[in-house]
Amino acid sequence: MIKIPNYLKKQIPEAVQRKLTTMDAITQEAFLAEFKKKTKSYDVAFLLLMAVPSFHYFYLGKPWLNIIFWGTIGGFGIWWLFDLFLVFGMVREYNKTVAISVLREIQILI
Repeated sequence: MIKIPNYLKKQIPEAVQRKLTTMDAITQEAFLAEFKKKTKSYDVAFLLLMAVPSFHYFYLGKPWLNIIFWGTIGGFGIWWLFDLFLVFGMVREYNKTVAISVLREIQILI
């Protein structure tokens, strides 16, 4: 059984972590490798928000929000201001969704 690094534990839902404990070490390693490949970085999302407002939506797989953001000029700046505080939660939720998706893919392959 492999140990999940602390920085990844925060991004993986409890239910997925419990399921991983029931799997063999090879399957756990496969999960972690795939999860690391597909996760998004908090730093990159924040830098995108600061450098090119709304591109963090493209990065997180939500291109329609990017279009709406530009169409409203970032909610006249208010939306952009809120995103400064919400971007980290958006990345966390994206990564949790990825963890669930990767677990499903691995369970199908087993």
